[in-house]
Amino acid sequence: MTISNSDIQYMNPQIVSDSDGNGGRMSDVEAASGVKNNVWPDVPASERKNGSTKYRKVFIKIANADNLKMVDARLFVDTPTPGADRVVIFAGTQTDTQADVAGVAHDAYGSATLDADIPDQRGAGGATLVLNTENGADAIFRSNGLIRITNKTSPDDLTGTEEFLRISSTPVVWSGSTATIVLRQDAVIENVYAASNTRVSSVIEAGDIFGTTSDWQILSSAGKYGSWNGSGAVPTTLTDLRMVSSIGGCEQTWTLTFSNATTFTCVGDTAGSVGGGTIHADFAPNNPAWSAPYFTLASALFSGTWANGDVLRFKTHPAAFPVWEKRIIPPNTPSLSGNKVIIGISGESE
Repeated sequence: MTISNSDIQYMNPQIVSDSDGNGGRMSDVEAASGVKNNVWPDVPASERKNGSTKYRKVFIKIANADNLKMVDARLFVDTPTPGADRVVIFAGTQTDTQADVAGVAHDAYGSATLDADIPDQRGAGGATLVLNTENGADAIFRSNGLIRITNKTSPDDLTGTEEFLRISSTPVVWSGSTATIVLRQDAVIENVYAASNTRVSSVIEAGDIFGTTSDWQILSSAGKYGSWNGSGAVPTTLTDLRMVSSIGGCEQTWTLTFSNATTFTCVGDTAGSVGGGTIHADFAPNNPAWSAPYFTLASALFSGTWANGDVLRFKTHPAAFPVWEKRIIPPNTPSLSGNKVIIGISGESE
């Protein structure tokens, strides 16, 4: 099987507000694509008059039943907002909040339009493009960055073309809101694009998206997991384990505490108790929100001699990439009932 569009879910964080606590870990609530106010609330007249800068966090989750990686994932703002406001995005962490990101400099990513048509340039690299952004202060294009050029009507449109190309090391030249970029010599534009229907986006290179583990710890005199006794560097036999469910996995620190040589209980730092198990059977505690396991610990990896009070601890990270949206509304912005922003993702199945 491969990753399909239906496997991609946009998830809300645990707190959605305008407070410092806004954001945090991924919740179990989906921000359904294409639904009004799924991420941003309506803007009252007072806010349009006075202007504002606000933040919202979303997680792009790859909820694949076979735990497949999305390989070489790329995130982008597909289209500038039709209103006089603007939205840029930047990468987050699995746990950061608005208090961590507001007022801090970030590499922002957004969308622009072509200043002029791109003629047929097949076979030639190093093209110079002039791009009209919404505001030069956002500096959404940078040297050596990746861009997406497209004339598709939407990211999942089956017609039209798109290309991902690399900007050269030549500095981006800004004149107000206009950016002049030079592509690398090996970045060849393969199609013809008209300025009237083409967008150019800067791209977050998110890498591979799948559930992972980290911060393994064993507190035991003789117990082992994956042939590791807790001393020295954590082996790749543990860090490379594909044990986190892409559907049920979450950001969590799990602590297994043994009551004797074979039996343990398991507690998550926010999930609380998820029951217990034995070293003689795979342990796969259920995430009730998704009817899927948080993770699966293989019984075959337990070895050595465990004892009462011994601890096995590790962190799980979901198959989701956290991204912040930053919305800037200039003072005296007019209303627009159909205002929207489209965040897209592109990648391959492993």
